[in-house]
Amino acid sequence: MLARIHTDHAHISTLLSVLSGKVQRLKDGQEVNLTLVRDVVDYLQRYADHSHHPMEDILYQYYLDKVGDTSQGEVHKLAQEHHKLQQATDQLFDTLTMILNDAVVPRERLIADIEAFVVMQRTHLEQEELRVLPLLERSLDEKDWEQIHRLVASKLVDDPLFGETGDREFEDLRTYLMDAESGQ
Repeated sequence: MLARIHTDHAHISTLLSVLSGKVQRLKDGQEVNLTLVRDVVDYLQRYADHSHHPMEDILYQYYLDKVGDTSQGEVHKLAQEHHKLQQATDQLFDTLTMILNDAVVPRERLIADIEAFVVMQRTHLEQEELRVLPLLERSLDEKDWEQIHRLVASKLVDDPLFGETGDREFEDLRTYLMDAESGQ
């Protein structure tokens, strides 16, 4: 379970780096493939917001029910942040879709929106990786993890971008990531 969460976080971090690179290109006055940017946000919307975060929410609630919140409210706060992250993702996706449908959105607003989104996502990931997941790992035993796995089973879907089957809808993004990885 934790291995899957850490892997998801690494994939999300990779995509946040893509967004940061695109923001820098926008700041430099260069053209950016906004369809690719929208694909990144679409992936985060579909996978992170509808599978990854709900899985974490079940894990966090299990921990809170078993142990209580010994983390000065951090575990409870992260679950609340998932809702805010989903709203931010939906909003950025809508903005990108409007732009791709020829709506005029000032470049500065798009830059600010993407930057704020990346900061929000990275801050959240950092809290989970550095503080909360190690706490859960120390606090829960093998029986707990077996029970959690049963509870999250309905949320465990194949990753549409990084998974084995790979969703055709993310084919351009997958190709972009493979090319970037190989240095092309």
